[in-house]
Amino acid sequence: MASGIRNNSLKQELGLMVPPHLFTDRHFVLALVAGCVVSLLVAGWSVTGSNAVTLTWLQAVSLVLWYPVLEEVLFRGAIQGFLSTTRFGQRVLAGLSLSNVVTAGLFTTLHLVYRTDPLAWLVFFPGLVFGYFRDRQGSILGPVILHSAYNACLIPGWYLFS
Repeated sequence: MASGIRNNSLKQELGLMVPPHLFTDRHFVLALVAGCVVSLLVAGWSVTGSNAVTLTWLQAVSLVLWYPVLEEVLFRGAIQGFLSTTRFGQRVLAGLSLSNVVTAGLFTTLHLVYRTDPLAWLVFFPGLVFGYFRDRQGSILGPVILHSAYNACLIPGWYLFS
């Protein structure tokens, strides 16, 4: 019985559950639509000049599926989940938990490791959105869906504006 309780606690801490009202949450739907529009525009802005983007199918699938799942399990699941159990992480700054703000900063730092363009700095803002829904819903499913959708909307933006 104790291991069952611990497994449920670990699932909650990692956010490995389905939120009950994901697509009826107006904030979530708004974030999904607005984020996709912003992703299209940012993608168009990022390919000005001769830096056209070409992707293989494997790169596209990784961008839309694998990276969002892995990054959200690590950042919103493990890191934000752990930080949200601490007194520090439960503090609120401008309506956002400090666990969210710190996690978004770490998320941005990861992107700065392999990218040097301004787009890498801009991931801080979607990171805050992903973290907001992690806090709001207690699950990483919303952040995974948002992250996948935002990344998916980059692809047509790159091709339309290049």
